[in-house]
Amino acid sequence: MEITLQTFGAKLRVKDGLFEVTVPDLSGANHHVVEQFAAHQVKTILLQKGTSVSADALLLALENDTEILVLDPLGHPTGRFWTLRPSTTIAVWKNQLAISLTPEATHIAREWIEAKIRERLQYLHKLKGYRQGDKRARIEQAESSITDLLSRLHAASAPPAKLPDVIRGHEGTTSRIYLDTLGYLLPDDYHYEGRSRRPAMDMFNAFLNYGYGILYGIVERALLLAGVHPYIGFFHDDGHKRRSMVFDFIEPFRIWVEKTVFQLFAAKAPGNQHLQPAPNSPGGLWLNESGIRLLKDALHLRLRQKKKEFNGRRFPLESYVAEEAKRFAARLLHWGKQPEAPVREQAFV
Repeated sequence: MEITLQTFGAKLRVKDGLFEVTVPDLSGANHHVVEQFAAHQVKTILLQKGTSVSADALLLALENDTEILVLDPLGHPTGRFWTLRPSTTIAVWKNQLAISLTPEATHIAREWIEAKIRERLQYLHKLKGYRQGDKRARIEQAESSITDLLSRLHAASAPPAKLPDVIRGHEGTTSRIYLDTLGYLLPDDYHYEGRSRRPAMDMFNAFLNYGYGILYGIVERALLLAGVHPYIGFFHDDGHKRRSMVFDFIEPFRIWVEKTVFQLFAAKAPGNQHLQPAPNSPGGLWLNESGIRLLKDALHLRLRQKKKEFNGRRFPLESYVAEEAKRFAARLLHWGKQPEAPVREQAFV
């Protein structure tokens, strides 16, 4: 069970040994909503700006190994409470840091990048089924080039210090071909001349950038809850306040944003009314409130309704990220450990 405090003035307290949440009636009618939850059933507590939690509630959460995250207004984790008792999280962090200093880190990151490229190839193949003429030919050309680059990326071999740059080169080329192909397939009303980030220089990039931002928050939260440190990366450059592992781990999931944004543009839903000029950036564009709402609604609908299989079960996409993060944490935790040999049965006569 998850408790999320996001309404301004919402409070989390302890009463009779239970978590008690009070959500105020902001209309002034004093119809406050009060709910209680058994501590052992609450796995996660999420706190946003404008809410409060008592020290008693924090202590009760820590006693029950409940994860407590503080989120910024965009829903991105900015802090975490945890008990000082020894836990698997410390073991995960130690192994995560140790792996980050070995060639294995690059190989793990390559797995995620290859998964991203395969997802993109599948999407291009799907789009090809609805196109004819020049557009179909453009997709086929992209598929051929990306498939070749994927094979070269998978087989890439170089000294450990140089291999990341070789992988980045192949990955960067596949991304350019893929996104340029999506841009070519956009309706004629839209303009796209290549990838632009800070800031976006066109509407398509503005929607992609904000969508990726939403996904960063979802991925970081999943990693934190699984016990993985978001700042200890394997592939992307480390730096001050740089969430390198988030940038690594997000790769296979970027396709969800790309599908959402492309479908919005295919339906001609976005328009100039969804944009505003980026400050101090001539020609740069940001989404305004209506653009953010349009994208958020579409993306969260996909994350809730679309499902993906994990260990024989089908999970909504956001839950699937959480399951993948747990699997990665387990991989880190057991790194370097040899599985025990099976005990051979012996017959006594």
